[in-house]
Amino acid sequence: DLLQVLHVSKQSAYLFGRERKVADIPVDHPSLSKQHCVLQYRAVPVPVSQQQQQVRCKPYLMDLGSTNGTFINGIRLDDARYYELKKGDLITLGASTREYVILTENTTATATTSG
Repeated sequence: DLLQVLHVSKQSAYLFGRERKVADIPVDHPSLSKQHCVLQYRAVPVPVSQQQQQVRCKPYLMDLGSTNGTFINGIRLDDARYYELKKGDLITLGASTREYVILTENTTATATTSG
């Protein structure tokens, strides 16, 4: 069942965590850290032709040294390393069963939660 649609395109970064004073996306599961991970948009050059490039903003996910990990499609992320997110990627945090699914700008949201 769909729980909530999160529109995550209005700011450059979104912090997931249990510490509600600083988290943009608060998460309450006890296996998650106060500052668990961050979804951040980064400007990346994309070749248009051999002589030209455009800059596109792409979403990336970084685990912030959490105890129980951040996962993309079931694979645990290394700490402090950016991982590019692609359409359809499934994000899970720690031992929580909540799932975050990356959608494209052509859909109604960029991420949804279910679980």
